[in-house]
Amino acid sequence: MKKEIKEIIEGCKRGERTAQRLLFELLAPRLLSVSRQYSPKNTDPLDNLQDSFVKLFNGIQGYDVDKGHIESWARKIVINTALSKLEKKKIEEVWLQHEELDHVVVDSINDCDDLDHLMQIIEALPDGYKQVFCLYEIEGYSHKEIATALQIQEATSRSKLNRSKELLKQQIIKFRENPFFNIQAE
Repeated sequence: MKKEIKEIIEGCKRGERTAQRLLFELLAPRLLSVSRQYSPKNTDPLDNLQDSFVKLFNGIQGYDVDKGHIESWARKIVINTALSKLEKKKIEEVWLQHEELDHVVVDSINDCDDLDHLMQIIEALPDGYKQVFCLYEIEGYSHKEIATALQIQEATSRSKLNRSKELLKQQIIKFRENPFFNIQAE
């Protein structure tokens, strides 16, 4: 399999459309999930994915197969493309008081039986909160890295993470009380 991927990547570096189609078919399903997590509201995740693949194919000459997996490299492109769209929207920063939250959110997420509903709840978070939550909790970025990527203060990153957890907790509680409730951003 690794040999096949190397051959596909080499074909992409030569500009072969067949290789590009194969790489797209290989990566697109998983990268669409990433795009959904990071794309700003009112932005089509498929558009973000398409823009990301354009960047991927334009920059594939700089990709070294021996230095990392293509999916990791492509994932970063998708995230950065979505974040640049978020920046272009010039979202107004919301400053919140930093406060300690209990572990109810983590426990609620761990106990949530329906992963699809959990993903819908995460996707319903306001853009700035969703990106911070996903970068921190899913991608493992530090607050310093998030602050740099989103061009915000570290304290803002922490506040948005706390607020996103609070919003998630509220939505999870509503879902537990009534599994048919309409998931909404607060």
